[in-house]
Amino acid sequence: MRILFVTPYVPSRIRVRSLNFIKQLCRKHEVTLVALTHGEPAEEESVSELYRYCKDVVFHRLTKTRAMSSCCMRLFSGMPLQTAYTQCASARRTVRRMVQSNGFDLLHVEHIRGAYLAAGIQTVPVVYDSVDCITLLIRERLAQAIGILERMLNFEEIIKMRVYEPLMAAMFDKVVITSRRDKLALAMLMYRLQKTGINGESGHTFVLGPKGFTNSTGRTRDRLFLNKPEISVIPNGVDTEYFRPMEVPVNRGSIVFTGKMSYFANSAAAVYFCNQVFPLVRSQMPDASFWIVGSNPPASVRRLAGGPVKVTGYVDDVRPFIAGAEVVVCPLNVGVGIQNKLLEAMAMKKAVVASSVACHGIPDAVDDVHLSCGNSPEEMARKIIELMRDASKRSTMGEAARHFVSNRYSWERAAQQLVDVYWEAIETCTGRASIAA
Repeated sequence: MRILFVTPYVPSRIRVRSLNFIKQLCRKHEVTLVALTHGEPAEEESVSELYRYCKDVVFHRLTKTRAMSSCCMRLFSGMPLQTAYTQCASARRTVRRMVQSNGFDLLHVEHIRGAYLAAGIQTVPVVYDSVDCITLLIRERLAQAIGILERMLNFEEIIKMRVYEPLMAAMFDKVVITSRRDKLALAMLMYRLQKTGINGESGHTFVLGPKGFTNSTGRTRDRLFLNKPEISVIPNGVDTEYFRPMEVPVNRGSIVFTGKMSYFANSAAAVYFCNQVFPLVRSQMPDASFWIVGSNPPASVRRLAGGPVKVTGYVDDVRPFIAGAEVVVCPLNVGVGIQNKLLEAMAMKKAVVASSVACHGIPDAVDDVHLSCGNSPEEMARKIIELMRDASKRSTMGEAARHFVSNRYSWERAAQQLVDVYWEAIETCTGRASIAA
């Protein structure tokens, strides 16, 4: 199968879903990648790896100045800022040109930020990997928002996204997503739009233009008759060869939280843990330390550094920090989909304490067996202290965690599920073409 794989970022150790899908797909299929670059450190490390796997790689550079300008231009349009940020007309033209001239069997596009790059293409089957339901994510962020400006921006974003996201999903032949919770949320958004009469049967059409979807009565290349594609759940996996136990000394009392700190959910979680949970741990474990490991920490996170709190910023390899932790935490209060950081720490046989929000994406994990789930600051602190005081329990939990993710969350298994969806999309389009003929 010849696959054109399109992403609004460079697949990397941070963007693990697309990277690992490509690595698995390239074993049996021919993959060409079109991606937007943003000048992040992790991108440089991934470029040579991507060239090894892909038949061809085409990058389009998106500078921060250009992205912010795009957001300003569309601030009062119907396009959410999430998608306005990654608008790149040249990349969209590249995708269309390659589809027309290169004879691909299928087009795969990832995330709501990249969906516009493939929207409206009907000459090949198109599979859309939504990854998460972004409307659900913004709704949770709005509930946690502090300050009038933050609330206003999130309120405006959710008003736009709850229409834009289901309309965009309806433009594709098949949709995949990481968790059942996200699937139900996206399916409900699509159902509500259909109930309001925004569908082909009632005669409404929509055009995806530079400023989002608009009503249209004329003929246009990107005319949309809202349909309801099947949504398939394909969870993330974990590379258990890369994330495996390491023979490094464990730092007594060390608590580690990893993640891209420029992402609001991670930075908010770091601040929450440091202010609400860590003092409770320190009251019982005076030697405890908290390590915040991840790139581009905002000022709110950098201000936490000092004494027992360490803020590393970008690191080449997170594994030594995870391996050296006595306990790994994931204290997210906002989150959708599957948290890769959880799977990675579990694969390294670490005892993990996570919030219920972080655990939503892996509902088959058993509390206090594969990981430990704590909701309130008091409960989370209590579970961390229990694990710190019981080396045997940490070891037993770590063993169970690695066995669990190795059996249920392999990238090989996830990629096979994705290929099955690809064939379904091809069959759907073949059948549609036969009917049309």
